Amino acid sequence: MKNVLALALIGCFSASTAVAEVCMSPYVKRLERPEKLLYVWSVATDSNAQDALVVVDTTLASPSYGTVVNVVPVGSAGNEPHHMGYTDDRTRIWAGTLFSNRIFIFDVSEDPSKPKIVKTLDDLGTLTGLHGPHTYYALPGRMLITFLSSADGGLPGGFAEFTNAGDLVRVVKNPSAAPYAYDVAVKPEINRLVTSSFTPYRNYKKPLAEWDMKDGGNALVVWDFAQRKPLETITTDPVPLEVRWSRKPKAEYGWTNTALGDSIWWFGRGKTGKYSTRKAADLGKGCLPADLRQSPDDRYLYVSCFLTNQVQVWDVSSPQQGKLHDVLVPGVQPNMLHITGDGKRLYITNSLLSTMDYSANFWVRLAHIGPDGKLKLDPFFNVDFTKVPGGPFRAHDMLLN
Repeated sequence: MKNVLALALIGCFSASTAVAEVCMSPYVKRLERPEKLLYVWSVATDSNAQDALVVVDTTLASPSYGTVVNVVPVGSAGNEPHHMGYTDDRTRIWAGTLFSNRIFIFDVSEDPSKPKIVKTLDDLGTLTGLHGPHTYYALPGRMLITFLSSADGGLPGGFAEFTNAGDLVRVVKNPSAAPYAYDVAVKPEINRLVTSSFTPYRNYKKPLAEWDMKDGGNALVVWDFAQRKPLETITTDPVPLEVRWSRKPKAEYGWTNTALGDSIWWFGRGKTGKYSTRKAADLGKGCLPADLRQSPDDRYLYVSCFLTNQVQVWDVSSPQQGKLHDVLVPGVQPNMLHITGDGKRLYITNSLLSTMDYSANFWVRLAHIGPDGKLKLDPFFNVDFTKVPGGPFRAHDMLLN
């Protein structure tokens, strides 16, 4: 039955041409076909095991569809693998860790199903003066990486730029008025870069019950992209996370999700040239919106609600005033989301941080996105990460190939 459905569906997927995934850097090379593989950056739950990059088959007609086909261990546990990103040519993946402050560079060009570690950056604190690499944002021939903390685990955070080969180019610290760091996104045609806020290593390294909830930011920083110069600081509810520019050409606005505000905020530039913010949606008290993605046509926002087990869909046809459009419950504590370039599929993982997870059941699931923007869970794609060889693992960030 599984393969019958797969063969029936593949025709409609292969007929459309995929484009660059929606929330990735615009400089990343497009994936001009439906995805064949899903890479999952994973935390080993056993201290005697090794953290790993796990490879899942996503080719619909494949007999191994929806199963793990490779596990690439990194040599140790306790690193806290978190986010990762492609270089602009899509030949390498930079994958970093929030505890051990390391970056592993994987080559995926020779055999995409068998990634190989080709370089490890071990001395990031000494090299950059920063700790906790978070977002991996491709620029032409370079990687721009945000860091959550200074090298001592405190503030300020900032970002560092490297060549694709791993050589440091420059380090930029956050301004004193907004020392917290998290995500980054660039709108090249208007020469603007925006960064967001989380909490530093001194806080997130502790169990969630011990966190200082006041040790976090509530600001977005607007930068001159070409000069890497901060221009404005604008405020939101506490702890704005993902930065999502509108995909419309030259649009000067976007959205962010606030973890402790249970909300989505619009940000944008007004007629005076200054940026401002406005609450666009209330998601429900205590939901902890962990990730935020958007549809290719900019009409819908998809947000994972870590504490209420939901993925909410918001219609933002009016960008400053969202309307709840759909709700999916994919399982306990949904976290990271990844939308395909054609906007038809949404992959979901359910580990946020080892210090924050409240379930021991870890998985990757798939939701299909209908023409109306609504979600339907795929009953045949349900990867149990507690049973992956070399694991069990906490499944976190994802990339497609």
